[in-house]
Amino acid sequence: RGLRHALAGRELFAAPGLDLQIRGPERIALSGDNGAGKSTLLRLLSGELSPQAGEVQRGEGRIAVLSQGLDALDPALGVAEQLQRAAPALAASERAGLLARWLFRGARAQLPSAALSGGERLRAALACALHAQPAPQLLLLDEPSNHLDLDAVAELERALRAYQGALVVVSHDEAFVEALAPTRRLVLADGRLREAG
Repeated sequence: RGLRHALAGRELFAAPGLDLQIRGPERIALSGDNGAGKSTLLRLLSGELSPQAGEVQRGEGRIAVLSQGLDALDPALGVAEQLQRAAPALAASERAGLLARWLFRGARAQLPSAALSGGERLRAALACALHAQPAPQLLLLDEPSNHLDLDAVAELERALRAYQGALVVVSHDEAFVEALAPTRRLVLADGRLREAG
């Protein structure tokens, strides 16, 4: 409620600030011009940033973030170790089964993230985000399909269609957004959020 934030001295959100409620398993597509504040809004929702004015109230559930840089992955750690850190209560056999479903088998699961292709890093980040314990109730996606080939985008779409929680996705790829079947479309323009027609 009433979110205000400035970057480099420029106010992103017009007075009296942004209001946004996310309820249940909503799928929100957030659009707007570059520099409108979409990524900043996601960072405020996740708690990575604190608003300079206004307040963010989060439910009890965990929030997972998948950014275009896939920076949730530690480049020095293998996928198996990262999934173990995200879901420590899972038995090793269950983790191996999950990794196999994400196409990480044998030595592939042990490679450090830095050695993976863009599509593989995306699969690894999704596996860790979606299977973490506790499971995320809200998934924030910031241009997740950027720099991916068509096969990797199709994999991302399949995984996100199966996800049962709420999500907010920022993407300029309209076909990708449409594949996620958004329940709401919001536009951030001139410092204000409005429902898209």
